[in-house]
Amino acid sequence: MAAFAAAAAIGVVQEDLAAYWVAGAVRRLGLDPYVNHAVGGTVPEALWDGSIFHHSRFIYPPLAAELFRPLGALPYRAAKVVFTFAIVAAWIAASRLLAPGRRAGAALLAAGALFFPLWLGIERGQIDLLLLLLIALAWRARERALVAGALFALAAVFKPALLVAVPVIAALGRWRWAAAIAGWCVAAALATVAVSGPTLVRTYAVSVLPRTILYGSGGTDDMAYHERAFERFYVDEHGEWQSVDGHPYRDWLPVFDRPVSASIPRLLAPETPSWPTTVPPVLAASAALIWAARRRARTQADDDGGERLLLAAALIACVVTSPTGWTMGLVWALPIAPLVWTAAPDRWARATRWSLRGAWIACAVPAPFVGWGALAGTALAVAAGRAALERERRA
Repeated sequence: MAAFAAAAAIGVVQEDLAAYWVAGAVRRLGLDPYVNHAVGGTVPEALWDGSIFHHSRFIYPPLAAELFRPLGALPYRAAKVVFTFAIVAAWIAASRLLAPGRRAGAALLAAGALFFPLWLGIERGQIDLLLLLLIALAWRARERALVAGALFALAAVFKPALLVAVPVIAALGRWRWAAAIAGWCVAAALATVAVSGPTLVRTYAVSVLPRTILYGSGGTDDMAYHERAFERFYVDEHGEWQSVDGHPYRDWLPVFDRPVSASIPRLLAPETPSWPTTVPPVLAASAALIWAARRRARTQADDDGGERLLLAAALIACVVTSPTGWTMGLVWALPIAPLVWTAAPDRWARATRWSLRGAWIACAVPAPFVGWGALAGTALAVAAGRAALERERRA
């Protein structure tokens, strides 16, 4: 994994990391991180994140752009090395936190090393593994509500879809943890206004967020520049190499050139998602998970495994119900690996155990067709919720 991370950091553009780096560099200049400045000439041409639209590829809240400023202060090549090995270290640290025993720790590391979304996240330079570490730390500190709430809210600064899991946390009886998350989110919103300014916050809420829900980092033809505007950023006639910060990088490795969406809204309406295709999946998943969590809470079983399974199901639901859910986000399912592969046979019926493992394997393999990630993630969330209830009943 370290060798692959080094190869990705040196030779691949890591398009998601490019969006983070450009956003941080643009904010250091006091400019809007949601605008494609490479065409307008307002910033150095090196600051291009791969967007062909009038808007940039950066879709996170303004406070996230501010937190990427230190990354944007580095040359892109150095930023790639630092960030890539940070996410590998985060994976190892999260595995250690979530599975301190030798057998469980080995199962979690092995599961990660065989989990295609983890490799894809490194190849794209995604932040999900760093967020997994924050979630793991929050889980370990769940009895200290203020600390756990701060860690979870910090993760939600980068991925607001994580807030879908907060009602499930409350339904599990972790009311203080849920309230702390809400309080820290309010603090983060106030900090965003103070640091980024009300204009940028209004731009994100009124323009960027609705566009992101419909198109992700893409857009319509009317939002795009002519392809000639970006010819100087490609270093061969086939456009397989992209220049960022003056250095050429390969766009992607061939094995990763496959469908990577893990979004039910995208599956329902791949071209033009709408509110009717976006809201019902979230509501349905939330209602089912809250019901399961309340049922689990009423049993008062002394078994952290069931609670971990339901929280993992909620995290997976955050991915598959988001219009911007990608396969890389399925790394948030890694905390249940020790429960899936090392649990005693008497914890679940055989059918439950193998349905959970089958859904896990479906998430772990490269997608053979469009929509695979969304379907596999949904199957894993359902299987984890069912397994949590059966585990509690047997406990």
